[in-house]
Amino acid sequence: MLTEENLIPYHATDLTGKRVLVLAPHPDDETFGCGGALALHARSGDPVKVVFLTNGAKGDTSGRNDKEEYVKLRQNEALKACACLDVTDLEFWPYEDRSLAGSRGALRRMIDLLEDFRPQLVYAPSPLEFHPDHRAACFLLCDAIGSYRPDLDIAFYEVGQPLRVNLLVDITGALNSKVKAVSAYGSQLKERPYGDICMGLDRYRSLTLPEDVTHAEGFSLWGASLIRKIGPLSLPFQQVHRLAPAPGEAGPLVSVIVRTKDRPKLLANALRSIAEQSYANLEIVVVNDGGQDVKDVATALAGGIPVTYIAHEKSKGRSAAANSGLKAARGLYLNFLDDDDVFYPDHVETLVSAILSRDEKVVYSSVLSAHFSGPAENPENCIKKVVNHDIDFDADRILFQNYIPIMSALFHRDILSKVEGFSEDLTLFEDWDFWIRVSRHFHFHHIDKVTAEYRFYGAKTTEESHRQKYEYLKAQAQIFDRATPFLTGEIWTKFLSTDLFDQLRHDGKCQNDRLEPARTELRQTTDELNEAYRQIEELRGQVQADKALLEEIFSSKGWRWLSRLRRLKVALSFGNSGIS
Repeated sequence: MLTEENLIPYHATDLTGKRVLVLAPHPDDETFGCGGALALHARSGDPVKVVFLTNGAKGDTSGRNDKEEYVKLRQNEALKACACLDVTDLEFWPYEDRSLAGSRGALRRMIDLLEDFRPQLVYAPSPLEFHPDHRAACFLLCDAIGSYRPDLDIAFYEVGQPLRVNLLVDITGALNSKVKAVSAYGSQLKERPYGDICMGLDRYRSLTLPEDVTHAEGFSLWGASLIRKIGPLSLPFQQVHRLAPAPGEAGPLVSVIVRTKDRPKLLANALRSIAEQSYANLEIVVVNDGGQDVKDVATALAGGIPVTYIAHEKSKGRSAAANSGLKAARGLYLNFLDDDDVFYPDHVETLVSAILSRDEKVVYSSVLSAHFSGPAENPENCIKKVVNHDIDFDADRILFQNYIPIMSALFHRDILSKVEGFSEDLTLFEDWDFWIRVSRHFHFHHIDKVTAEYRFYGAKTTEESHRQKYEYLKAQAQIFDRATPFLTGEIWTKFLSTDLFDQLRHDGKCQNDRLEPARTELRQTTDELNEAYRQIEELRGQVQADKALLEEIFSSKGWRWLSRLRRLKVALSFGNSGIS
């Protein structure tokens, strides 16, 4: 939050040395609002002129006094009071009390007054005053400076409504003069304890000044040139927003639900990113889905944020873990962060600021996908970063594409009155299914700012990561089956004409390009197989020819020739025996 010195002056300002005009809607406003400052101007020799804009006749709430005599009484009181302040240049205008607004001729008279007196500094009531004549005096002056072009300053003073003042005037030395001037307005002191009220305010205004300053008057000082440009109602008289906490210092409770199982090191990264959030009002709900106990990790790394720890005795699945977290969460707003992802420090603050400034129940930011080949603590292990989740909301597109990572979205718990939790029969894309169902009832607002990392370990692409863990295509088909009831002909027509369809076709082409080397190898293998088949056919033909020859040999004619060969072999055998 802003500290005191950014909200109220801690030093007094000397406004003397200027030609001064004072606009008093009624006799007494000049004294109650800025009497001490007027006394200081008079002591410094500054020309000071006080103009009383109405006759003050309505100051008599009893109604027992004659009007003309009462008006004269109030004028005499003004003469005495201003004499106590050493101010003698007074002017009384004849406008009726409580009728200054819209009085004919008043604006022309104000312009003439400025041109005749040529003030450098004008004291006037602020537009925040609740008396109509006070506000009318302010607007009369501001309208007049539209025609009166010389430069001057306007010090708006306090009577009925305190301001966010931007300067303080130490009136301690002129306090006795102001007290005497206040006492001169006996008729008004009978009506209200105005003396106590204005002196109490002056005492209060010394709060931030040195100890020797007992009383001060506060003013909101602005140049006429600025007022001409923006008007008096645009001036920061209160600046309530300056009193507000910074975006991260206050706001509704946000529950961050963390699902985890047997990944304590990754869980530590996620918890640290929550502890580093600039937003203050957080709680963490850790759901351990049947893994090793990590309650000590959650407690140690939460950074003082309250932690609710839920442990499933056995693993129930991602959806059941999400539903356990939703049931335990106490926040008005809900945000998920799985144990392998991280928030950037301004993540929650960005989402909360957006959802509070808009009439939306769901907001989501852009997300960066980061791929690691090893532990995330070593930056060198990050092999790829890409912002691929930065798509504006389209309730039709989400039927075809899961473009909202679960950690990117903050949603009001009111949506749970329209949509049941996560579908526990899904093992993958349970968040996609959830967003589809929510999108049938609520619009999502996209914040085009990266506030979180969707992390992948040991995989180069999102699809590859999912395929390593789950039956990716089967799970995707389940989601499409569930989305079918929402798909109208109009949505299909829109889909075919959108960049998403072109993207899918492009992705298909990229997939074909990636498969081309395999196709080339397959063609080469096919050619080799065909050549082998041809050679086999040639061998099969040769075998058939050999078989025919064998069949001829073993025919009856062949047997006769074979018998002759045997007899010849025997004869030769005997002949060889005789020779030896």
